[in-house]
Amino acid sequence: MTSNIRRRKSTRKILSRAILYVLVVLIMVWTLAPFTWLFITSISTQVKLNRIPIQWLPDPPTFEHYAAMFDPASPTGALFLAALRNSLVIAGTTTILCLIFGVLAAYALARFVFPAKNVLIMGMLATRLLPTIALVIPFYVIIVSYVDPIIPMFDTRHNLVILYMSFIIGLVVWIMRGYFATIPEELEDAAMVDGCTRLQALTHVILPLSVPGLVTTGLLAFLLAWDEFLLALIFSRTPNAYTLPYFVFIVGSSQYYQSPAAVAAGGFLAALPPVLLALIFQRRLVSGLTAGAVKG
Repeated sequence: MTSNIRRRKSTRKILSRAILYVLVVLIMVWTLAPFTWLFITSISTQVKLNRIPIQWLPDPPTFEHYAAMFDPASPTGALFLAALRNSLVIAGTTTILCLIFGVLAAYALARFVFPAKNVLIMGMLATRLLPTIALVIPFYVIIVSYVDPIIPMFDTRHNLVILYMSFIIGLVVWIMRGYFATIPEELEDAAMVDGCTRLQALTHVILPLSVPGLVTTGLLAFLLAWDEFLLALIFSRTPNAYTLPYFVFIVGSSQYYQSPAAVAAGGFLAALPPVLLALIFQRRLVSGLTAGAVKG
């Protein structure tokens, strides 16, 4: 009787693991198949893409489309390099500013008690619940009608930085507030007893302990700013503010269009940095998010 029960438990355990592995494989295929096909398309020629049956692995592969992207002498290459530079500047600046202001706001919300505190917290979270399309018209009216006549904002990188901050900083505050809530207040009290001010206690005690949360939040902020497309579409007209997602759009739908392989090469290069960052810092992402979700 006991052996039968053990055999059944062992069978159920093996079956559950097999189902789990099958689901993991299906999820991996579902996630990686488009990215893989994008790369295969980018190293194929137009003739091989039009061939039936489909040639899954081009022989030989060609990297001429990637070389064209980094050729400043060609129109597509010049546009790609400008978009790459803009994306790095916009995403990097947005991340740094969101971390600076978001950390200070999150610390205040985690440590201080003041009226309407919970309302303010939910209001910041609501900035992530609203779809971006709902904010486009108010943003456009404010910038074009009121701000741009005084300070040039439309079709500039600093305009996109401000717009991206408006919906990313709420997420930064939400995550970091939960992370700060996991750190005992006694550590700050001990530092202030030793002569530190509140700001010194934050910079010398709390922030060093919050490095996993800061890395996680910074990566999420960078990925959100890097992948944003709609605001760049509405508020960009020239290479002064083109970002990589917008570059992929115009390469595939304008006079810069060459072939599906060229569009795939641009899309693969645009998607590569977020994928590499997620793979490199995947442990930090998981540990930072789970630590910040314990309290708050």
